[in-house]
Amino acid sequence: MPPAPLFGPLPRRGVWNAVGLERGQFLAILALSVVLFLFVDGPLWRHLHDNHFSRIVVSYGAIPPLVALALHRNRAATLLRIVEASALLALVKLVVTAVLLLAVAAGR
Repeated sequence: MPPAPLFGPLPRRGVWNAVGLERGQFLAILALSVVLFLFVDGPLWRHLHDNHFSRIVVSYGAIPPLVALALHRNRAATLLRIVEASALLALVKLVVTAVLLLAVAAGR
């Protein structure tokens, strides 16, 4: 019997495969960068109107080394792949953090 095409709510194959990452690696890097955005310099909801420069720098800055590490583990690390995967993760993170920021602001 072939494996089920879905595990939980996400398909096994997706945009993460196009850049050489596994689903778990993609989601772990995304989750870590979002958590960094939420908690660097204190919880986001307590500092909603502060300057977010350091949280942005740290959360986006973590993506390329984590991608390089994951791609190295997959034996697929090239500079182009690292840039592609980092850019994809950064775009997804931008959308996720923008939605979270709007949700936190609307909740106040």
